[in-house]
Amino acid sequence: MMIAGGGTGGHISPGIAIADALERSAPGIEVFFMGRRNSIEERLVGRTGREFVAVPSMGLRRSIDIRNVAMPFVVVAGFARALGVLAARRPAAAVGTGGFVSMPPVLAARALRIPVVLQEQNSYPGLATRVLSRSASSVHTSFEETAAHLPCAREVVLSGNPVRSEFEVTDRAESRIRLGLDPEGAVVLLVGGSGGARRINDAVASAAGRIAGMGVQLVVQTGTADVDKVRAAVAEAGVRAIVEPFFDDMATAYAASDLVVSRSGATAIAEIEIVGRPSLLVPYPYATEGHQMKNARAVEKEGAAVVVPDDELSGERLADEISELLKDSARLALMAQRARALARPDAAERVAETVLALTRRGSATEAPGRGSDVGGGAGEDATDEGDER
Repeated sequence: MMIAGGGTGGHISPGIAIADALERSAPGIEVFFMGRRNSIEERLVGRTGREFVAVPSMGLRRSIDIRNVAMPFVVVAGFARALGVLAARRPAAAVGTGGFVSMPPVLAARALRIPVVLQEQNSYPGLATRVLSRSASSVHTSFEETAAHLPCAREVVLSGNPVRSEFEVTDRAESRIRLGLDPEGAVVLLVGGSGGARRINDAVASAAGRIAGMGVQLVVQTGTADVDKVRAAVAEAGVRAIVEPFFDDMATAYAASDLVVSRSGATAIAEIEIVGRPSLLVPYPYATEGHQMKNARAVEKEGAAVVVPDDELSGERLADEISELLKDSARLALMAQRARALARPDAAERVAETVLALTRRGSATEAPGRGSDVGGGAGEDATDEGDER
């Protein structure tokens, strides 16, 4: 079984969850991943001990950029590399979890008539999913409205966003001890996605003095660019904090928290819901079709989150929101309860069931002359579906 996706943690984490579910449902199944060398997907897959095959890929930059000229050549090279690997190994099926990284391997799979299942995290599907859905056997989505944006898909299944099973372990005290925090004090987790979020980082640095006065402990994922600045600000203010560019073990970070401040990519929201934490969501304003704001408002409507638009977040606003929420334990408990009610813990299993059903049907449903193969998708450009997911 081949799984391809990446570019951000929001694309690769569901793939790992699906791999876990496949291995639980079919012990002995062999799963390998494809993605870029020296990437977040290689790092996270490596942490699981699974095989990772590097394939060249490159997204189309949305701004005018001379580097876009190289993109078609890189994609072709990635397609050729993936085609060679898949032709030699002949996996029974392929899974694409989005991002420009998934394009070459999934197109190669379709060229070899290997059945493909796609999993899309966000309400508005990324370009890779929109292109590849034309020839996929099935597309699994996290939001009901996603189907309207995939008119050429053969089948769209609302299954939720796959989350790794480790996120279901939510022992708060044990997680705090593991992180070196006080088991009794309030903890706020601030995370801007796998690449960090400049707006959240600046607000944390600005609010550090007021947060110190609240006696709140912080766990902050900054990305690489702002880690030193945030560390210096919280240290100067005397805040007990753990500040890292990236946490490989996000499950422990979530479990340790009383409140999560986060971007509102679909994977981040799914993880917050699985662990059942109240959240303050700051949507990334440049996400495709404003999908992060749509994601956030949907959670807010259910009473599980408070939304602060990106351009309204400041150090003062962050400190005010944290203070107000932490003072109201009844409201926090209700928000946590409603977050858990929104969770879809069986999402990975549902995708795995579809994949395994395809492998059992074998070539009968993918025989030559039945359905489309690459369906025009090979000629389209891939793009990075946004940072800060």
